[in-house]
This record gives sequence, C-alpha cells and structure tokens, in this order.
Amino acid sequence: MKQKHSKNRAKPYKKPTPARRNEKFSKNYSFIQRSKQMEEMRRREKIPETASKEYEPIAELLPDVQEDVNEAGFYEQLVTGYNQVPTSHILSSTAEEPNVSAPKQIKPKKKKSSDLKKLNSDFEIYNSFSKRFDLELSTENINDLVTKKNVKSIKSNWPALGSLRFEIPQLSDGTKDPESSEPKEVENSEDLQKLEVKMSICGNVKFPLSALQSEIFNIVNNYQDLYYPHRTHSNAEEIRYVYCLHALNHMMKVRSLILRNNEKVAALAKSMKLSPNEISIPESFRDQGLKRMKVVFIVPFRESALKIVNVIGDLLFGSQDDQARKNSISNYDRFLGDYSGNTLYFPKTNPKPVDYEQTFSGNTDDNFKLGIRFTKKTMSLFSDMNSSDILIASPLGLRMLVTDKDNDFDFLNSIELLIIDQAELFLAQNWENLLHSLDHLHLQPQKLPDTNCQRVRTWCLSGASSFYRQTLLFASHELPEFRAVLNSKCSNYQGKVRVSNLVEHGDIRNVLTPIQQVFRRIACSNVESTFDDRFQYFVKHIVPQFSKPGFSHCMLYVPSYFDYVRIRNHFKAEMISFVQINEYTKKEKISRARDIFFHSGASVLLYSERAHFFRRTRIKGIRNLIIYQPPNFPHFYSEMINLMLESNQNPRDGLGDAMSVSVLYTKYDLLSLSNIVGSENAVKLTSGKKDSYLFSTKS
Repeated sequence: MKQKHSKNRAKPYKKPTPARRNEKFSKNYSFIQRSKQMEEMRRREKIPETASKEYEPIAELLPDVQEDVNEAGFYEQLVTGYNQVPTSHILSSTAEEPNVSAPKQIKPKKKKSSDLKKLNSDFEIYNSFSKRFDLELSTENINDLVTKKNVKSIKSNWPALGSLRFEIPQLSDGTKDPESSEPKEVENSEDLQKLEVKMSICGNVKFPLSALQSEIFNIVNNYQDLYYPHRTHSNAEEIRYVYCLHALNHMMKVRSLILRNNEKVAALAKSMKLSPNEISIPESFRDQGLKRMKVVFIVPFRESALKIVNVIGDLLFGSQDDQARKNSISNYDRFLGDYSGNTLYFPKTNPKPVDYEQTFSGNTDDNFKLGIRFTKKTMSLFSDMNSSDILIASPLGLRMLVTDKDNDFDFLNSIELLIIDQAELFLAQNWENLLHSLDHLHLQPQKLPDTNCQRVRTWCLSGASSFYRQTLLFASHELPEFRAVLNSKCSNYQGKVRVSNLVEHGDIRNVLTPIQQVFRRIACSNVESTFDDRFQYFVKHIVPQFSKPGFSHCMLYVPSYFDYVRIRNHFKAEMISFVQINEYTKKEKISRARDIFFHSGASVLLYSERAHFFRRTRIKGIRNLIIYQPPNFPHFYSEMINLMLESNQNPRDGLGDAMSVSVLYTKYDLLSLSNIVGSENAVKLTSGKKDSYLFSTKS
C-alpha cells in the first residue's frame, strides 16, 4: 500500500547540473573568463526579476543600523570583526563550512554621541588590511612596479631603528606618503588596538613593547617590506616576538573575513533555497587566494621553528602549562620530540666563542618543513601543505618541497607574508637553496585549484599575487646578497623600508695582535668578472710569494666554496705544498692537517670560511694570513688575526717575528669592507686613488 502524503508537503528542488571544470589549468588563465560567464548566467537564472540591483537578500541579512551611525562603517565592522570576535570563530578553517542560520534582527540601542564618534574612528583606522587587498592594480601600475618607476624616497631617523629609508611607489597622483615620523611606543592593549590588532591577541601580549619592537611593528603593520640588518643575539627574541605577532594578527584577519563571508553566503543560499555552491556570489565576497597558505617563515634551524611555534602559542592561547598546551596545540608531543634537544657538545676546556654557542644551541638540524593549520579551537601542527595556513621551513626543506616530483608546489601561489630570519646563516648553509625557493613563489598552479573561483581575488587570478606579498628580512649585518633579495625578489606595491645605519668602527677594532694589515684592491670592470679577475690577480701576484725562502706557515682563508675548489685544483696542478680544511673534512684529517701545518710540513693551509663557521677550529702556527675575499661574517676577521698571537706560534719554526696580513678586495666589496673597517674607511678603500692601504694595530 502506498503511503499517503500531505498535500502541503514541500516539493524537492532539482539541483542544476554543475558547471564542468577543465581538467588542466590553462596557461593563459582562460578559466577566469569562463567563471565570469558562469556567474552572469547564474545571476540571470537565479535572481528574481523583482530583486534590486544591489542584492536585496544580502541587505536583509544585515542587523538594523541606528540612524546616526554610518552604515558603511558598520558593514566594515561585520566584515573585519574588529570588535568582540570570539577566538573560536576567528580560528575557523577556510574549508570548513559552519552551520549558520539566518541572524536575528538586532534591536537598536541608543548610544552617546561620544561613543559613536569613537566607534566610527575605530572603523576608520581599521582599513589598512582591507584597503591593501581590495585595491586592484592596473596594468600601468604593474609595469611601473616591475620597472621601478615613480618611486619616492623618504629618509627618516627613529630612536631605536636609527636611519630609515622609505621607498614608496607612486601608483597615482594621489598616493599618500607613509607616516615616517617617530611612532609612539606600545604600552598597553589600547595602543595595539589602535594599530588594528585583534582583541583576542591583545589580551595575551606582554606589555610594554620595547622601543625597537614598537618601531618595527609600526612599519610591518603598514604592510611595507622591511630590511633590518642589525639583528643580534641580544635583540633576537624581541624581533621574533614582533614578527610572530604581526603574522598571527594577519592570519586571524584573513580567517575572520573568510568566516564572515561564509556565513553571509550560507544565509544567502538559504534564502534562495539553493546550495552555497550553486548561487552566484557577489564580487565583494572575493576574499581568498588560489591556495590556502598565507604565511611562510624561513629560518635556519629546528630550534628557531620551536621558538616561533611557542611564541604563536603564547599569543593565541596565553601562558599555559604543558598539559593545557598539548590540548590547545594538536601534535605538540610529536613536535617537541622532533624539534627540541640534540644540542651540540660544547667543550669546557678550550671553549668555543660565545656567539658560536648561542648560534648552535638547541636542535640545529637544517632540513625541516612544518605546516600549521588553524581550526576553531586549536592550532594543528604537521598539517598537509595544501591545507596549512602557515609554513615554517628551512631553505633546504623548502627546496626539497618544491623539487619533489611526486607533489606540486602550488601551495606557494598565494603567499601574502614572507618572513626571513637569520639570513646570514643561509650563506653558511647554501644560499642557492633560498634563491631557488623564492623563485617558486606565486607561480601558476600545476593543478586546477579546488577553491571556488567566485571567492578568489581577481588580482590573484590575474597572476599579480607577488605585488601583494610583504617580505620581512632580518640579518646581523649588511651584505650585497641581502640587498639583492630585497631589490630583485620583492615587489610590494606599498613599498619597502630599509634600515641603513653606517658602521662607525667595524670589526678591526677587535684585533688584538699587533700587526700591519694590507688591503689590496683588484681592478675589475663589472660584477660578473670579479671572480675571474680576483683569481688572476691571486695567481699573478700572490702565488709567486709561496716559493720565496722564509715564506711559510701561510693560511689562505677563502669565503666562497667555489673559489676554494678553484684554488685547490690550481695548487694541485702547480704542485704547491699545501694542506686543506673545509666543511666536509673529517675530524681525523683536520687533526692531521693542523699538525702538519704547525710543524712546517706544508707551507700553505687552504681554509674555507664554512669550515670555520661550523667548527671554529683554533689553527696554530699562522705566520702569514691571506684573506682571499672579505669575510661574509665580519667577526671572523678579528678571530683569524687573533690566532696569530705569540702564544699560538711554534717557537721552533725559525721565522722569528716575521708576520703579515693581506686582504684582497674589489670595489664591489664595499658592504663587506664596511663591516670590517667602518663605512667611512670602506668608501676610501673602494674609491681612492691608491691600490693598497695599510691598517696597523701595533702598539
């Protein structure tokens, strides 16, 4: 018997056939046009003819607005979630669609005029995030950014950071100059809220922020690139705290915006009795990239990743005991097992330098990648790359990700914040790994993304994501490689800020050995020829000295491994007596080479900078020191010369007091020389009329 149905039973609606997707991602982005055509067709089919042009169903979802409150500002509050947004909602996942019912009407309440003015002012200052990502760059703007035309330079001086140089692209005649005057220090939660920091974070910040932290945060909060080449072990934690605060604040704004738009889309779909994936979404709801990941940290060691995760955890959940932290952060036990411990052994007799122990404390593994995903109530570690919000990786780990043939690197397409910390250590690891990884940011996806194209920002679809990425680069000193990254790999349309303080003295003041140091300038026509010109000068003017009687116990210090290999091959071809120590030399061979050199068994010791960086071996018996190129690490200059003290010499070598120091350089080594002899002297060395200059530390 057939069951009787009520006459008033609702009739089921038939789902329209979903639009077909291309199997491959078109190289010319033709899917953009198809998505727009699909949107237009759906508008005509699904929107009632009586509906207004401004989408009345969306307007009905807004709470009642008081007559004396600006409606546009009130809508911005709903989108950004500036006031009283629960953490559980802010941390919701992009892919998760919450169960949303149509919001209830809010009854208007009377407020004092002073409160309304304060409310409107709050909305007015909370525009830097939305203005940055809502702006559409024109083709002319992009051409100007690529060719670096119409860039205005502004110089300023702040108490903690020192000399600053703002470089701001002038995209239009009405482009406003950035605030370059000295900012106020951040002393309490209200100061942070004025800087548009989410209230849920403000309650966990350790106040007051130092002058350095306040000034750095004021710059990065304006979404300008920052290059800070004065990171030290003493201010490292201050800097880490600030960029973690900025990264977390950015992620929470992104999540809050997506969640609120998800709610509006779901409510709109319900009002039209359709699935959220079937309706035509308004252009104003474009709030995503092609991929989910938004923030990338590039750091040298696992220990750095451990500290970053702990700082983010403190800012997100406050101070917690171990058990509470494990409940708040998923896979935290596994994380501690993989990223803590493994500290190097530091000998008590003949101890290593202090900076060596500070650099290599903790887990110093340089091959890692860690995905972090924010959910409603927790922070999940070891998440898949395509479902992660944040990536913490080393240059080697990131390069292995992008070169993995079994997986794609599409997750790097929509990065909005890139933070590079301790950049000087990448030179000792492998600088090429960093450059290779940076070249794979914002590339065209290899696979068709799962993201709804109606929610993807148009500038992301058009391949202009790199102009919306902010980059923060922190290093201990200036080097041409760091400036090259900032100038060639960063195209932020809001400009960059470079800290450019002159070096007053340089590392030469730390030399204790009373000896004359000769700086020899090598003539070269361009940067590309410096490698060959330096080698030819060395072969012609330096190598003949090795055959002179009495010239022995000579250490040749070579910063670049490519130069090291080239010189080693030349020594073998010319049958020059030498021993060698590089970063790949085993301990037994190092001991043997040191013993042969000390007892005059070989006249030359070929020594690489990376070997000294990773081991800090004390070489004894050095009488003549030749520095093939100014060191990448300035403090190594004084360390190498101080090894020539009388207490480290072999009294039976028969050379008496004969000692010498020679440094080879070109005019392109200006920044490296500044770190050694000071900025003023470096200019004289590179632009003076003479080809050799003498510095003396004799008493």
